[in-house]
Amino acid sequence: MRVHSVSEQERIDRRRAQILEAASRVFARKGFHRTTVREVAREAGIADGTIYLYFASKQELLLALLGQVGRVGERRADFAELTGIDVRAFMDAYLRRRFAELREWRQLFAAVFPEVLADPGLRAAQAAQAAPAFEAAEVELARRIEAGQLPPLDPGLLTRVAAATVVGLLVLDVLGDPVVDARWEELPAFLAHLWFDGLGSEGR
Repeated sequence: MRVHSVSEQERIDRRRAQILEAASRVFARKGFHRTTVREVAREAGIADGTIYLYFASKQELLLALLGQVGRVGERRADFAELTGIDVRAFMDAYLRRRFAELREWRQLFAAVFPEVLADPGLRAAQAAQAAPAFEAAEVELARRIEAGQLPPLDPGLLTRVAAATVVGLLVLDVLGDPVVDARWEELPAFLAHLWFDGLGSEGR
C-alpha cells in the first residue's frame, strides 16, 4: 500500500473535493442518470480521465456525495465536540447543525436519492457507508443512557428513529410541503421539545 506524504494527501483531498463539488452541481441540475462523467469533468475544469484517478465510477461519485450529506466521516468528531453539555443542549445543537447543512443539500438529495432506492447495489453500498455513523451515534446515546441522561431505551432503535425523522422531514421539504418549507429553522427546537417533553407536556 502506497503511503502519501502530507502535501500529496492534501492535494488529493483538494482535487476530490473539487470533483465532488462539481458533481453535486451537475447532479442537482440534470439528475444522476442524465449526467455524464464528461460533464462533471467539464464543470470541475479538468480532463475527463482525471476523474477516474479519484473515483472509479459515477456511482462511486454518488456514494461519496451521499456520505457528505450524511457527514458519515465527521460524526464522531461532531459528537466529541458536544461532549461536555447536557443531553438536551447536545440534541438541540446537533439538530440545528444538521438541519442547516441538509437545507443546503436538498436539491442534490432530490436528484440522487431515488437512484439509491431503485438500485440494490447502491442501497447495499450506502448502508455499509452509513454503518460507522450509526455506530458512533449508538455509542454516544448509550453513554448518555448509562449516565442517566436518557431513559433506558435501545440505542440502536433510538438512533434509527431519530435519523428517520430527520430524513422524513427532508423528503417532505423536497416534495414542497409548505409547512416544512416555511418553518424549517424551527424544526430542531420543535423536535427537541417533542422528544424531551412529550406530547403530554402542554403548559410546561
